[in-house]
Amino acid sequence: MNDSRHTRGTPLRFWSAVLTILLVILVFAVGVWVGGHPRQVGLDRLPSGVRDRLVAEDRTALATQVLSILKDDYYKDIPSALVTQVENASVTALVEKLGDPYTEYLNPDHYKLFQANREGKYGGVGVEWQPQGDSARIMRVFPQGPAAAAGIRVADRVVAVDGAKVTRADNFVAMQNVKGQEGTKVTLRIARQGAQERDYPLTRQEIRRPVVESRVERSGADRIGYVRLDQFTDGSAKAFRTAVRRLSEQKVDGLVFDLRGDGGGLVEEAVGVASVFLPDESVIATTRGRSGPRETLTATGDPIARKLPLVVLVDRNSASASEIVAGALRDADRARLVGTRTFGKALIQSTRTLANGGAIKFTVASYLTPDGFDLVTRGLAPDVQVVDAPATPADEALVRALREVAAR
Repeated sequence: MNDSRHTRGTPLRFWSAVLTILLVILVFAVGVWVGGHPRQVGLDRLPSGVRDRLVAEDRTALATQVLSILKDDYYKDIPSALVTQVENASVTALVEKLGDPYTEYLNPDHYKLFQANREGKYGGVGVEWQPQGDSARIMRVFPQGPAAAAGIRVADRVVAVDGAKVTRADNFVAMQNVKGQEGTKVTLRIARQGAQERDYPLTRQEIRRPVVESRVERSGADRIGYVRLDQFTDGSAKAFRTAVRRLSEQKVDGLVFDLRGDGGGLVEEAVGVASVFLPDESVIATTRGRSGPRETLTATGDPIARKLPLVVLVDRNSASASEIVAGALRDADRARLVGTRTFGKALIQSTRTLANGGAIKFTVASYLTPDGFDLVTRGLAPDVQVVDAPATPADEALVRALREVAAR
């Protein structure tokens, strides 16, 4: 009788209890994997690769077994949506325990958005951000996007997306939630220094990120080619090579390569970009990880504009592939760096698809410059320190870079 009174008419509490039980069981399973020891007799004598595979299969079988038992023999049906929710929650909890903000579980919807972003176009509001504690600092606002039209600025902080607070653990998820179908709505809560937090209702539209921008600048009597690379996505290296070739054909006296705000991307594109300036087989970077041999990335193809003076513009938001390219060009004495210290995030990311259509994106190694500098330690210090003053119309860093090229 008491049991009947407590459960009658309370399905929400019932399923909350089921969810709690499942989470406890799965977290226990994860705990066995993380903190336990192989139980099989003689397992510790096996080669490490075989042992690791068996342990991995054992933990996978354990989680699967727990869910299978409950689905088959629990006294009530367990909704498939609840099982999916538990599985996602357990995987997310495990990934968060690693303490690596760049290792993330992407559910199927987020994985589709991740793939679209790699192609350089997506439905969104036209901003880029970097994690900053329990918020996200806006690093770039695309001029033609909804965010720019609404008055959102660089250095604003996104503290919530559609009312859900941005946290360190789900920063990438929050970023992906800003993206979505064109014509749909999303609200960003923005914190700005010296002002109260404010909600910005925005309508998503197709965002096409400009990959390469190029033009001819002047520094005194010198004509200097300027080329900016926005991101290392599919086709970036080819577009960049074309832009540099066109500038070279215009008989410029030197080049400024702008990597400010470029947060990186595909390492194969970084190799292609560095190969525009470095001789074939030149070392671009080496890898260092826990498993697997070191890998050396080398330049491929014919360089162009090999003798033109070159300066690379960098800032705190130049990261990952940008740092690989900048470090390789400086270590080869091919370019000087002008600007501010880079971000310090040259990591090798691997993405593997999962059975549910999602993916796990995880860090497998870090990159070293040809001279052996670990790019994750502090980032690259510039040869010439210049901070652009956002309150002035002039681009002080670019002006200094043009002068550096003219002087070489």
